Amino acid sequence: METGFLDSNQGFATQGMQPQTQALRTARVLVFENTPALRDYLRLHLETAGYLVSVAEDSAGIDRNLIGTAPDLILAGAGRHGVEGIQTLRQLRAKPSTAHLPFVMVSDRSQVLDEARVAGASACLGLPLTREDLLQGVAAQLPADRLPPLGLTHNHRRRGSPAVPAPGTPLQAGDPTSTQFVLQRADQHGSALASQVLCTGSVLFADIRNFSGMAELLTTQELADMLNAYFVRACEPVLQHGGWVVKLLGDGLLALFEETPDSPGHAERALKTALLLCVVAGRFGEWLARRFPDKGLPDFAVGVGVHSGDVMICRLNTGAGVDTTIIGDTVNVASRLEEQTKKLGASVVTSLETLGQAGTRFASGKRGSLLVRGRASPVEMAEITGLRPRTGAGVDARGADTYRMIEDAVAHNTHVIVRVRDRLLNETHRIRPSQQPALMRPADTPVKVPGFRLVRRLGQSGMSRAFLAEYERTGALRVLKVVDVSNGAVDLLQRFMQEVEMISQIRNPHVATIFDHGQSEAHAYIVMEYFPGGDLRARMQGPLPPDTALEYVCQIAEALVAIHARGIVHRDLKPDNIMLREDGSLVLTDFGIAKDLSRNMNQTTRGEGLGTPYYLSPEQAVSSQVDPRSDLYSLGVMLYELLVGEPPYRGDDPLTVLQKHVHAPLPVLPEALARFQPVLERLMAKKLEARYASAEVALLAIRDAMTGRLQAV
Repeated sequence: METGFLDSNQGFATQGMQPQTQALRTARVLVFENTPALRDYLRLHLETAGYLVSVAEDSAGIDRNLIGTAPDLILAGAGRHGVEGIQTLRQLRAKPSTAHLPFVMVSDRSQVLDEARVAGASACLGLPLTREDLLQGVAAQLPADRLPPLGLTHNHRRRGSPAVPAPGTPLQAGDPTSTQFVLQRADQHGSALASQVLCTGSVLFADIRNFSGMAELLTTQELADMLNAYFVRACEPVLQHGGWVVKLLGDGLLALFEETPDSPGHAERALKTALLLCVVAGRFGEWLARRFPDKGLPDFAVGVGVHSGDVMICRLNTGAGVDTTIIGDTVNVASRLEEQTKKLGASVVTSLETLGQAGTRFASGKRGSLLVRGRASPVEMAEITGLRPRTGAGVDARGADTYRMIEDAVAHNTHVIVRVRDRLLNETHRIRPSQQPALMRPADTPVKVPGFRLVRRLGQSGMSRAFLAEYERTGALRVLKVVDVSNGAVDLLQRFMQEVEMISQIRNPHVATIFDHGQSEAHAYIVMEYFPGGDLRARMQGPLPPDTALEYVCQIAEALVAIHARGIVHRDLKPDNIMLREDGSLVLTDFGIAKDLSRNMNQTTRGEGLGTPYYLSPEQAVSSQVDPRSDLYSLGVMLYELLVGEPPYRGDDPLTVLQKHVHAPLPVLPEALARFQPVLERLMAKKLEARYASAEVALLAIRDAMTGRLQAV
């Protein structure tokens, strides 16, 4: 079995990992806590900082850890309201052998901390507790020679590497043995000097996909609990493969792998860790579903970028504390490769340079080139999809299962990433000639509308957010569509009020009803009917039966007939803007970027288009003039998707999709659906004049297609 693979019962195997060498004598910390979440949180941050950590859940566990080599410090959580921790503290202080053992109490109750101080605690830390505060609180209780070597964890130091140089000794840049920091202690004036060292290794950067979507659905405390639980799991494969967790940045993890004795190369270990992070993501997604069963969280996935090269490790005194980090081109490229996982639809993306160093056992997929500022040539990159068994040695059944498990986990993680990417392509974009389309996102300020109690957030479009709200006077459920106008965005307010006027003048069962509208100090809002059936997107879990698909398209066409009669072009027709009433009928909503052709009023900048990449018309893609037939093109895209189960044109980024709308051949339906091909071709004709003359004519043709009576129109 390979070092560091997942074990189905124990988590990550630790074969081959040796404890810190006695020469380094890093402090041993005993974490005393019976609450798993807090115990794991404390253990995680201490281990990733380089401390040797053991845990105890009760006083018997402490007694066992005091036999032989005693810990250098005990870190006690609140436990059962702090009672056990304080009792243990008093017992330790009563014994000569442990009377001076540093003891740090952690609690969210001031009473517990006060009692701990009276009982003789060395330090007391209040919850919630940041990583920086924890590490500084622990370090303050230990002598300088017991602190972890900077930038090193577990077995990072090479055999025969030189001792830490004295302060002021110049660093030998490029020296392959220079993996240690120059740790310069505060001088007599109390000022700490910066220190840095150049080393060679592999940098791994991992980020949670769709984190903002999760943040919208969780409270601040729930989000913190989720991140803590995730990082506890995500740091384990890094540590077990000899990596150093440099930083936890929001929802991101930055790690460095250096050369270590008697271990595979840093590139191989970094890529193995990247693959195992996909396994972690899959298992963590299952935990999330159990922990928050009613939140409707999106599927959990991670994106990982890996690159190898020279890295500068820096330790700086920022004034708020000592900060250790890594910088340089290698770090920048690893971060950019992680970003490419979104565009490529991949879980792990690495440079070909790193892949070459890692050996031939890694299975690769899609490839590409990445332009990086400051580099004369692009970085060639590849997707990593799995790990092959070693050759020349038999692999038992369990080993084969492990490789298959990793491959399946990567495939599942990639599937989630692709879905997230597709979801972004289903959102409204601003389109300008010769530029990448830009996603339109509304401001995310707190919302308070008098007379309404917000229940939950439903979603967002290009300019606005939608909330399910309770009308306090009657208890009726309504949808509040809100635009932030606190920053004086006159154009947003004008567009919003235009939307109110457009919808208010339409009386049609397939167009949403507005009950009220208004403006608070910071927001303009519309009060609309609530659709408990959700949107059409939720119904599209694959192809729909042809009769159902055509009936849906007919109802949408009826809505277009109504709005086009008023001179309104919707411009953002898509399943997300089609809602379902309880009786199953469809309703067109969200006129946020609609255009009123009867007015000489247009907030869109000249030469600029608006729309959703998967559904917009060719004329929208090139920022040309639109008319009602532009909506018919989008209706044709929806017809294809309802019948086939996916959009007719797909791509890795918005610009690719837009180009296909303009230049790609018309899509062809499967043979079993060929009778609808003539209607599809008229709806999706590239030129306006080749489409149906109006929504009324298109509606007649669709109904005839349903009954098998096609006629020339």
